[in-house]
Amino acid sequence: MDRSESLGEARSRLPIFVQETVQTTPSQISAFTAALRAQSGQPLKDFSELHDFSIRDYRGFWKSFLQWTPGLTWSGKAEPVCVGDSCEHARFFPDVTLNYAENLLGFSIAPADSPALTACHADGRRVRFTRGELRARVARLADALTQLGLREGDRVAGVMRNDADAIVTALAVTAIGATLSTAAPEMGIETLLDRFTQLEPRFLFAHTAAKPFDTGTPLDKKISMLADALPTLAGIVSLDGDPSAVHAAPPVNSLDALLAAGDPARVEWKRFNFNHPLFVMFSSGTTGKPKCIVHGAGGSLIEHLKEHRLHCDLRPGDRMFFHTSCAWMMWNWQLSALASGVEIVTYDGPIASVDTLWRLVAEERVNVFGTSPAYLKMCEDAGLVPSREFDLGGLHAMMSTGAILFDAQFEWVRDNVKPLRLQSISGGTDILGCFVLGNPDLPVYAGEAQCKSLAFDVQAWRDGARTQGVGDLVCVNPFPSRPLGFLNDPDGERFHKAYFSANAGVWTHGDQIEFPPEGTARLHGRSDGVLVVRGINVGPGEIYRVLNDIPEIREGIVVQQRVRAADADADAPGNPVGERLVLLVTLKAGARLTGTLIARIRRDLVSRTSAAHVPDVIAAVDDLPVTHSGKLTEAAVRNAVNGLDVTNAAALRNPASLDAIRHHPALQPRSGDVPQSYATREELERLLQTKWEQLFAFAPIARDDNFFELGGHSLLAARLLAELQPIIGRPIPLSTMLRAPTIAKLADVIDNGALPQTSEVLVPMREGEGVPLFLVHSVTGSVLECTRLIGNMRKERPVYGLQALGLDGETAPQRRVEDMAKTYVEQIRKVQPNGPYALAGFSFGGLVALEIAQQLFGAGEQTEFVCLLDTYVQERWLPWFALLEFRRDYASRLWKTLARMSPRERVGFAGAKLSAAGNKLAMRLGRVPQTPAQVASADPMPPVLRRMRDTFRAAMNNYRPKPYEGGPIVYVRAASREEDRGDPLPLWRKIARRGLTVAEVPGNHAGVIEEPGVYAAAAALDRDYSAEDDTEMQRRGHGVMVRGA
Repeated sequence: MDRSESLGEARSRLPIFVQETVQTTPSQISAFTAALRAQSGQPLKDFSELHDFSIRDYRGFWKSFLQWTPGLTWSGKAEPVCVGDSCEHARFFPDVTLNYAENLLGFSIAPADSPALTACHADGRRVRFTRGELRARVARLADALTQLGLREGDRVAGVMRNDADAIVTALAVTAIGATLSTAAPEMGIETLLDRFTQLEPRFLFAHTAAKPFDTGTPLDKKISMLADALPTLAGIVSLDGDPSAVHAAPPVNSLDALLAAGDPARVEWKRFNFNHPLFVMFSSGTTGKPKCIVHGAGGSLIEHLKEHRLHCDLRPGDRMFFHTSCAWMMWNWQLSALASGVEIVTYDGPIASVDTLWRLVAEERVNVFGTSPAYLKMCEDAGLVPSREFDLGGLHAMMSTGAILFDAQFEWVRDNVKPLRLQSISGGTDILGCFVLGNPDLPVYAGEAQCKSLAFDVQAWRDGARTQGVGDLVCVNPFPSRPLGFLNDPDGERFHKAYFSANAGVWTHGDQIEFPPEGTARLHGRSDGVLVVRGINVGPGEIYRVLNDIPEIREGIVVQQRVRAADADADAPGNPVGERLVLLVTLKAGARLTGTLIARIRRDLVSRTSAAHVPDVIAAVDDLPVTHSGKLTEAAVRNAVNGLDVTNAAALRNPASLDAIRHHPALQPRSGDVPQSYATREELERLLQTKWEQLFAFAPIARDDNFFELGGHSLLAARLLAELQPIIGRPIPLSTMLRAPTIAKLADVIDNGALPQTSEVLVPMREGEGVPLFLVHSVTGSVLECTRLIGNMRKERPVYGLQALGLDGETAPQRRVEDMAKTYVEQIRKVQPNGPYALAGFSFGGLVALEIAQQLFGAGEQTEFVCLLDTYVQERWLPWFALLEFRRDYASRLWKTLARMSPRERVGFAGAKLSAAGNKLAMRLGRVPQTPAQVASADPMPPVLRRMRDTFRAAMNNYRPKPYEGGPIVYVRAASREEDRGDPLPLWRKIARRGLTVAEVPGNHAGVIEEPGVYAAAAALDRDYSAEDDTEMQRRGHGVMVRGA
């Protein structure tokens, strides 16, 4: 088919975006094309002709680009451009020398005072550097590292957060000529060891200070374990923590000390060979330990410059934010954007809410936003409309990578963000760049990358030859960013097997791709066993290693399954909406895949690898397909899971296993239908099971699986019971879930008519012996959210929960803390007539617990302790000095927020603040604050619990804690304080007349009753506070406890 026929067929469908406005400055790809046209004498009328020239005469293309690119600093001769014609063995620019870091920090492309880096942190902090400041800081560190003995050719490992210190480290290391390899702190120790033991690094750079969102092994301990396993280390650099916290044989230096000791004037910015090793990246570890992929400095730099300047049209002054970590190749890719004069924005922290990244894009006036299909899908599922919530006036382009961006997601961005140039880019760690990506001058078609990368002869092959349909992605010609090879592969055998054995002399990438007539590209997923989860390559071998240590599991296979919309035609090929990770396991004799076992599998994978390794679906099968030689076959499972034919079924020892997989209930589309009636106990249990599996989004759930051990909480329980009410025919109090937390027990309660008629105030949470603990509800009015906290207590004392009046939706909730306490005291004394009493409350419940203690003390009773679980207080009741500090900090934050806003944003912000002020005034007058209708409709909290929350906010606003003399107060304090809340510790110190114990636990407010602080909080409830001499600092589990007045 010739080009005219292809272009004619292209008119049959319309692009989703076309750049209609006339640009005052032509795109850089247009400028380069004009220069190349003048130099070569070729017409180059459009991109198609430019691309044809770039692959036909790739030597001429790369020489022209090297000489044309503004700001690219190099020495030597541009000839020869490429030695050799084979993609596997060719070498580019052997007589060119350059320094990667020098090119990223030069002043010829952008002046010294231009912004270069904004590092954003989860706690709201911002660290900003101009180009001159960043260059000076890099030079200081490079000099200090040279004095420590780091040399050209040394290998360096980094376990780093995505912040300014990581950027400075990378640039300093590469400025010296050392080779850098990075990983992220959330990776498990085994995953880190698999990578860095092969690297044999001379230095290790690491963040070592704990953050509230960290999980698993403490970071300083993890780095100590890693260092002990790396005998080649000559030194360690702690980027943010106390160096003494890292226990290792090599000396440990702090980054601050090195920066103070370095002299930037001594740095010579030596230029190295074009093919000098720059980065070592890692393959995913599909069949064993990850392969160490060595990338050259010149090839990486010139390819990134081509992609950034020509395909992305990045210019000096642009601000780019790519959501990534140091474990993903996009971190290296966005780092190189400094060479185009771009200011890069980084973010170190979790996605705390669905709008976290959009908020950052708006606040920092980001021009180019890079993300993943998974995040866009999460936003879509949450009903988020970023254009309505935020001022995205600065945003003019987006990029998505890490997985396939489906057609519907392009449309979602157009309709809910804005019409803009959305680039679906794809390449990978293997080439540290892109095979297909964007073009500022071409239209955008939904579901497709705009074009092939210049100078890459990318084709779709099937059976060793080019195909017009879907085929294996191959690159036929040599390209500069092809890896130099693998570490520890002296004869290149493993390198050849990975990329060139399938098609001799041709790079075979492992993706499935097709090229529509418009010249665009549509990807169809991986053609090998590598899993791509939120942009991260996940090796099944890493998952299998963890499964091997779980005694109930015999074997397992993990694959990706495409899922479709519930209302889509199952036979229609154009309706995929996403992918999910599926783990199929066979179990040992006597074992069952219960919810408890599923929860354990997920926990172990998170702690030993990363969250990306955790499957969306875990299902048990009787048999997994094996070849006649006894090997498990992932390809056959992948096809069966996705409903595709298995072409090699005859090669399997047990082909019948494929049908069992293909029709497994856990892998089928869910209709969403739940029976609306039942006639027998069995039908009732099936109804409950269906409802639970829908709520938890995994199956199967057994009749004896515990709701709370599966991850259930008060909001989920409220939703479950509200949806059951019309089926059962009567209200089901929330406290029912405490008595009947399994399908079998809940069915028994319902079937036998044992449901309480009204919501109970005092509910037993745990049986035991001795003095009971009374736990007061939070603003939800329920104690269900504290079940995990109680479950982690080791002291075998009984525990009772105190739940608010009004949970039944009929009784009005009480509006004063004093009235609640009076009601609860009456209930408490029915169980325990006389003291001493043990009292606790989470959040708002701590205030009620304190008032209960006051009323009991007024009646002549003492308390064993009153435990305030991360309890805040209305700021006007703080001591004067604490109130002044709060108001000063609040004003500072407010001023900084306003300074970043546009005039339109300030108007909206002021309106929100006025509304909040009105609610505060209403609460001070004893009224319940009003929630706007549009906010209430988007609130996932059920109406009954929302009414509780609003009522108790008013109650909290008006309760002033008074000095307490009836016993010790225990204050369990989250390490990460709530934003815009004053520190209550000075008040607790003031009123605790019989002693105050402070237990600081890791995490944020919610983390006190969940991961990661729940264990330390439970230890605080277990502790004996009767010992008068217990005043010293003590360690309990994950937390630190301090006793003092």
